[in-house]
Amino acid sequence: MSVIQNFCIACGQQLTRPIISNAGVICSICGRQGLFRKQIIITGITQMNHGNICVSGVDLKTWRFVRPLFRAGLQRDFTLDGETQVISHFNLVEIEFKHYRPEQIHHTEDWIINENFAPKFIKHLSNQEIINVLNKMAISDLNQAIQPQDKSLFIVKAKRILQIWDEISFGQFKVRITFIDHSGHLHSGIPVKDLLTLCFIKYQKSVNNNNYSNELIRVFNANANRYIRIGLTRQFHGQYWKQVTALITVPDLFNGNSFSFYENKIGNQL
Repeated sequence: MSVIQNFCIACGQQLTRPIISNAGVICSICGRQGLFRKQIIITGITQMNHGNICVSGVDLKTWRFVRPLFRAGLQRDFTLDGETQVISHFNLVEIEFKHYRPEQIHHTEDWIINENFAPKFIKHLSNQEIINVLNKMAISDLNQAIQPQDKSLFIVKAKRILQIWDEISFGQFKVRITFIDHSGHLHSGIPVKDLLTLCFIKYQKSVNNNNYSNELIRVFNANANRYIRIGLTRQFHGQYWKQVTALITVPDLFNGNSFSFYENKIGNQL
C-alpha cells in the first residue's frame, strides 16, 4: 500500500505537491540545508546485539517517529552526560543529524547522527504533556497500523496485558509479553527489548521477587493511561517481527526510574 506524503519529514512544512512514497520526503530547502537539529521526545531505548542500544522518539516539529543512528551502532554512553542519563523516556532532547536515511518498507524513521554533537537535555515532560503526546500518537489496532508498511514504530493503546514471563534462551535472559490491544486483537509472546523493563525485571529477580509478573500486570492494567510501544525488527527470515520497546503508563509504571537506575542496583548490564 503506497502512502501519500504531504509534508516535509525534516521541517514539517507542506510540500508543493504530494508525493507517493512509504518513506518520508524532504523538501528542496531542507535538502540543501545540511545538518538538522531536532527536538526529540524519547519514547524508546532498546537492547541490541553486541552491547549496542537503539534510541527512538517523536519529532516535536513533525510529530513523526525518529530513530537516531550511528553508522557503527549506538553505545550506552550515548544516553549519558557524565553520570546523568540524558536519554530517558519522555525526556525532550536536542540531537543533531547529518541526513535522513529511510528504508522503503517499514523502517522509514532512520536518521544518521552528527557524532560531534552530544545530545542536549531540554526537559522532562510533565504527566499532562505525556498524555497529550500519547493521545496524538497512539493507535488502537496494531495489525491495521502495520499494513501500509510506512513505519516500524507504534504506540499502541492497550486493553490489558495477559502475561509477562522471563526465560533463558540460548544462554540469554529473555522476557516476553502477551497483550490485547484496544481494538481487541491478541498479540502473543512478543519479545521485550525495552532496556528499562528488562533491567527492572532482572532486578526483581535479583531480590527474589518471584511475584513481579502479577504485580506489574496488576499495576499496568489498573492504569487508565496504558500503552505498549511496539517496534518492528529489520527483515529476518522473510518477516518483520514485533518487539515490545516500552511499557508506558501515566503515572509512570517505573516511578520515573531509568534503566541505568536498575543496572546500578544489580551491578551489571544485560
